[in-house]
Amino acid sequence: MIKSLKHLSYILKFRENDLDVLTDNISNYYYRKDEQKFKDGKPKIKNGMYQIRVMYPSTGKLKRIQNQLNRTILNNIKLPNYAHGSIKKRDNITNAKCHVGKKYMFQTDLKAFFPSINYKLVYEMFISHGFSPDVASRLTKLTTFKDQVPQGAPTSSIIANLVFVKTGDKIAEFAKKHGLTFTTYVDDITLSSAKCFHHLTNEILQIMTNDGYFISHDKTNYKAGNKNVTGVAVGQNGISITDSFKIKIKAETDITTPRYAGLVNYKKRVFSFNSSRLALQVSSPS
Repeated sequence: MIKSLKHLSYILKFRENDLDVLTDNISNYYYRKDEQKFKDGKPKIKNGMYQIRVMYPSTGKLKRIQNQLNRTILNNIKLPNYAHGSIKKRDNITNAKCHVGKKYMFQTDLKAFFPSINYKLVYEMFISHGFSPDVASRLTKLTTFKDQVPQGAPTSSIIANLVFVKTGDKIAEFAKKHGLTFTTYVDDITLSSAKCFHHLTNEILQIMTNDGYFISHDKTNYKAGNKNVTGVAVGQNGISITDSFKIKIKAETDITTPRYAGLVNYKKRVFSFNSSRLALQVSSPS
């Protein structure tokens, strides 16, 4: 890995002195953006108040550097197979596929996931991957803001994935021990099995809370039968689009737009899994 600031400067195509100036004035390269939260297509309201998500997208030179960081450094750090969010060739569909045929499913969501990942956790993650202390410090300054991973910056999802590996590996080990399938989609956690494992759910939650994460209890559930996993309907024999997605397609009045084409292509990708799975079953020896 990168052992010197000079080497880092070369990779980022940005002079060392200019990086010093940028990190010393990092607040000039973020702006606050309040994004309204929605649930089932409707604005989310709690205690009579519209719920918002506070984001801090980066801008200008910092945004360019963060994109370069993704291309040259972060995307080259291998993530475990259980991670699916914001990873090349993996997405919400690949995440859902893992749970096909599992009758029982436990899902939870990590509350305030990005803000809960602080400077110290990010720095320790870079150190664990072999970066020298001064390089790890510089990278942490380039990817955190106000002592947290800023939601909305290009690097934030991959940084969050990498930091969560420490906890994710504990859950993966627990899942393997008990014959469970485990996946993550950034802050969405899913475990499933052909056998009932309701008695294990508190232990699973304890692993996460012990490491400092907060659980969104209104998004935590244990179910049997068909379920929705990261926006995909998952059944015993395959996956499908959700009812809300069907409504979204029907609501499009102009079928010539790129948006409509994107929705149709997404639908095809979902159903293509069922076709390939059936073909595999037919070709397999009995």
